[in-house]
Amino acid sequence: MKDKAKKLLANYSEYRKVPGDGSCFYRSFIYSYLEQLVKVSHEEELRLLGALEPMWEKFQRLHLPGSYSDLHDAFVGFILECMEQKQKLSVRGYQEWLFQESQNEQKFANILLYLRLVTAIEICTEVETFKSYITELGQGMPDAIGYCLEEVLPVEEDAQQVNLTALTNVLQVPLRVVNIDVSPIEEPNIHIIYESPDSSVPTVTLLYRPGHYDIIYEKS
Repeated sequence: MKDKAKKLLANYSEYRKVPGDGSCFYRSFIYSYLEQLVKVSHEEELRLLGALEPMWEKFQRLHLPGSYSDLHDAFVGFILECMEQKQKLSVRGYQEWLFQESQNEQKFANILLYLRLVTAIEICTEVETFKSYITELGQGMPDAIGYCLEEVLPVEEDAQQVNLTALTNVLQVPLRVVNIDVSPIEEPNIHIIYESPDSSVPTVTLLYRPGHYDIIYEKS
C-alpha cells in the first residue's frame, strides 16, 4: 500500500481526509462535487435537481422509512444555497464557505441521509440491474427493501460498490475511484464507476483504502 501511495504523486497533488465513519463515501462524494460547482455554470445544479425529480414517485411505491420530502427539501435548499454563494464569492471564498458548512454536522447529516435514501430507492426499483452485486436479491423487490434497511440506510454502514453505482446512476455524476490496497498489482487501480456523456459535469475522484474513502485531487 505504501508503494502504491508513493506512485500517486505522479498524477495527484493532494488529498482531503474525511471522518472515518460509515458515511465517508457519501461525505467525500458530495463534498468533492459541491466543491467543483464554483467552476461550472448554474446549468449543472439545474441538471442535478432535474435528475432527482423521479425519485419522489419511486419512493411512494416503496415501504422505506423516513420523510423523503423533508430530506429532499434539505438537499435542494443546500444546492440552491451553493448556487447563491458561488455567484457572490471568489473561488477561494466559496471553497472556504463550503468547508465551514461541511462542519455543521446537523445540517450536513440531512444531506448524507438523503443520498443514502436516494441510493436505496434506486436499488429497490431497479432490482434486476443490481442483482449481480447483491446475492440477497434473489426474491426481487422484497429482498431489496430488506437489504437496504440493513445495509444502505443505517448511518453506520459503509458503502459497497452497489451503493456507488446506484447513486451515480441517479445523479449522473462521473465517479472514479483510485484504489490503494494490498493486492499484488503494482500500480493503483482506477475504477470508473460512472462516466457521463456530458463533459461539463464535474468528475468526482476519490481515494479508497480498505474501509475508507477520501477526496483526491489531480494535478492541474
